[in-house]
Amino acid sequence: MSRWLVSLCAVLFAAFALAPVAVTLLRIESSDLGTLLEPRIWSLLARTIGLGLSVAAGCLLLGVPFGFLVARTDVFGARFLRPLSIVPLLVPTLLMAMTWTALSDVRGPVATAVLLVFSYFPLVSIFTARAAERIDARQEESAWGLGGLVAVLRADVGAILPASLAGACLAFTFAVNDFSVPDFVSSVGVKFNVYADEIFANWSQFERPGLAVATALPLLVVTLLALVPVLVLRRRGALAPVTSSAIAPATLPLGRWRWPATLFAFAVVGASSLVPLGRLGWEASGGPSAWRPVAARAAIAGEEAPPAATAPRPVVPGSATTGTTTNSEREPDLTFGERLAAAPVVAGRQLDTFASAFGKAFERARDDVRRSLWLAIVAATAALALGLVLGHAAERSRFGTAILMAALVPIAVPGTLFGIGTATLWDGPWLAELTGGASTDFYATPSMAALLYIGRLSPFAILIVAGAVAGVPKVSEWAAASVGAGPVTRLLRIVAPAITGALAASWICVYAFAMRELDSALVVPEARRTAIVRVFNGVHFGRDEYVAALSLVLIFTILLPGMLWAAFSKRPAKVLP
Repeated sequence: MSRWLVSLCAVLFAAFALAPVAVTLLRIESSDLGTLLEPRIWSLLARTIGLGLSVAAGCLLLGVPFGFLVARTDVFGARFLRPLSIVPLLVPTLLMAMTWTALSDVRGPVATAVLLVFSYFPLVSIFTARAAERIDARQEESAWGLGGLVAVLRADVGAILPASLAGACLAFTFAVNDFSVPDFVSSVGVKFNVYADEIFANWSQFERPGLAVATALPLLVVTLLALVPVLVLRRRGALAPVTSSAIAPATLPLGRWRWPATLFAFAVVGASSLVPLGRLGWEASGGPSAWRPVAARAAIAGEEAPPAATAPRPVVPGSATTGTTTNSEREPDLTFGERLAAAPVVAGRQLDTFASAFGKAFERARDDVRRSLWLAIVAATAALALGLVLGHAAERSRFGTAILMAALVPIAVPGTLFGIGTATLWDGPWLAELTGGASTDFYATPSMAALLYIGRLSPFAILIVAGAVAGVPKVSEWAAASVGAGPVTRLLRIVAPAITGALAASWICVYAFAMRELDSALVVPEARRTAIVRVFNGVHFGRDEYVAALSLVLIFTILLPGMLWAAFSKRPAKVLP
């Protein structure tokens, strides 16, 4: 291990990931701490913790059976269901909220919790699936002889539960720090304030960063307490040592339960992945407006449909329709025959609308998408370099626990708070003095946004690489050292090739999270000129087909690296070894 290289990466990580957190603490004034005595703050904290616990429980209910089924059983389509289940974790939670709220009238805390479960259950299923694959076949053979499939499942619970709980702790952390889903659900229904709303409001509305930081302290403590068990549980679960004599487990036949299990797995993937994508496609094609009764009847007559805001207002006989009612209340529903007659024309118009919406998306948001791609690629590449060095050091040095604990801090900090810290640190007077005034505009440069993403997301690369290095025998590095290979050579030629899948997963994970990062991006000017922020603004201010098309473009760019790796690489990308 190269001490100078580890020291350099540690300093960079401290500057990008830890210093922003430390700087935020210095913004707190004594008057700001008084807010912690307000009952409203503790009520919000209790509500947020309740939301997080509900989401963690829901993720366990979906993720544990789903992860076990696709990894170990003979459910139909497991080969395709497993990668599809990761999509909700990579897709921005805002898009999950905007699609499902259009399909369901459920609002408030129930809607918020369900949407977050759909988004974060893959954290549990990934850990569960990997732990289930590492069970010794001899253990299951003994259980099968005693009681068949039921006995095997009971025996496997103890092996997969620690890993599943580690995933649930991560889901809890993501849920309590999520701002976009509660914000959007509140914008279309009953107001449901959570702690992240309070932090964002104290910064954006009251322009009091010190108050925002002070308000965030209790949530920071809660998330750190939730993340620490992850380091312990992952060692006992997905990263538990496997002896060299262990035998890979066989696929478990479900018998008569195969079809119900398959339906469950497809329902989970459908609700969390396929339905949101399908709804966005429907909106991009103008489906909600194209099938308005007045628009469909105009299609039958060969006429252009009037805009929704200026549609005719016929009065339905026998009704109490007034000028203040909606078009759907004023216009009789389509009959079955009318729907059949309108279908070909409306479908053609929808295709035209679909193409037009994507044209507008590329025309209006081309620069934002390009900027998002550039920032995500830079952040992923830099995070990969830091992750390789510090992840290896976390498993091979005596400071490993300290490195892993430090990596948890940026994950535990709410995104808004991390953005405030990054802006405060790199826009401070010290940088202007150091550069003789040349850095006065650094706050508004793309480099500032890149530093934000590197600091915020590099911990994921460190944790993924550390887990992979744990599975690499130390003897291979010792053997290389014995023939004169230096630390850097051993890292690049012995360790890196052995964990290629984990390195790919690190890059893809950081890239995807950078493309979808919203909370911290709202604080930094250049990060606000990204595709996800444009979608955020479009959803709240005049949502139309163009917003849905841009959302699909964003999802495609997020998923593209993973799809390319899966299509052309012989080694799968592995978040866990």
